[in-house]
Amino acid sequence: METYFNKQKDELYNKAIELVENATQVRLESEDKDIEIEVTDDFKRDFFSLIDKVNFNLMEDEENFYGYFLFQMNRDIKFDMSSPSGVNFKGAKYVIYFNPLLFLKLDIKQMETTIKHEILHVISLHLVRAKELKDTGKYSTLAINLAMDVVVNQYLNYLPPYSATLEWVNVNYNLKLEPYQTFEYYLKKIQIELDLQEENEDGEEHDTNISDEEDLQNN
Repeated sequence: METYFNKQKDELYNKAIELVENATQVRLESEDKDIEIEVTDDFKRDFFSLIDKVNFNLMEDEENFYGYFLFQMNRDIKFDMSSPSGVNFKGAKYVIYFNPLLFLKLDIKQMETTIKHEILHVISLHLVRAKELKDTGKYSTLAINLAMDVVVNQYLNYLPPYSATLEWVNVNYNLKLEPYQTFEYYLKKIQIELDLQEENEDGEEHDTNISDEEDLQNN
């Protein structure tokens, strides 16, 4: 099954590249940089068919809660995300978004983990808590993203190599964060370090799954 799955995944990735190239060509010809990538119905059908296969694995897993949770979520495609997936609340349902260019480069275990990652953000109420804390003006988007990811990634295996783990944050931000603490604990510690780096004009950029322009979502 995995051999066929990988073949399907590679074919979809090539189709995703074509969609991006087509949109780029149209932008160049029209000189309109705001033209969005046109996601065809065929691509959506095939992509979400692959997501169904990943979800079937989740439902067969001993932690099948994730599979049943995903089954009740709406799904959409967003090529402009800087992460493989994201989550938001829209209407009466949570929506999970996928960036095919990034998601399709993962293996099936990493895909499962990425979906679990988003669901953990939802059940941890991170979207609500992050918005409230951001509105205080005390915390940056970067600190919020890192803190949320540190919390949920401690409960996951098969993370993509670029994931913001507790160990990664400790090494890259010269911190000694303790495991299995609250979102607020990590947020305060990380924000203090970011403020110190800013004062020293020695901060570094980190690619997160939440942007200032987007509604708060995970990573």
